[in-house]
Amino acid sequence: MNRSEPDLLKGALAGAAAGLAAAYLKSKAEPPLQEITEGIWPPTPAQKKLVGADPTGHLDNMPPAVMIEAAAEQFADTHLDRERKLAYQQVVHYALGAVLGAAYGAAAERAPVVTRGLGVPAGAVMYALTHGSAVPATGFQRWPWQLPRAAVAWESGSHLVFGAGLEVLRRPLRRLLK
Repeated sequence: MNRSEPDLLKGALAGAAAGLAAAYLKSKAEPPLQEITEGIWPPTPAQKKLVGADPTGHLDNMPPAVMIEAAAEQFADTHLDRERKLAYQQVVHYALGAVLGAAYGAAAERAPVVTRGLGVPAGAVMYALTHGSAVPATGFQRWPWQLPRAAVAWESGSHLVFGAGLEVLRRPLRRLLK
């Protein structure tokens, strides 16, 4: 963009809005990516029961849902039914999309190099920071090398979609905030 001064707040706002939409794109990309990758590397029925391995068949067994249920049990001494768990999971999904988008948007203001590759490399970094490290470190999901290949492929692929969507949407939103 042709700006003389970076504006971190405007960058973060554009990134947060783009992150919400990119989170939606990511969620829509997961089912076809899962179908394609499971056609290449079919997981066993036992592997599909692992946390994070099967959003199509076990959406309530995805890391955000498992984390939310653990928090409800730990802090509120309550068990969430499937419907509530799935609803709260969506809140976490979109909130994380907005937060990652805001960080990306602010970073793009300070160091535009992060936008190279149409945001796809940034999506790869976001996968590495979440499902590739932080989530397994919490114990809520296995490490990528312990998951079925298909699960790693569709999850990382959906993060590439997130990164691309984030950048494609961030640019015009940022221009609107001049």
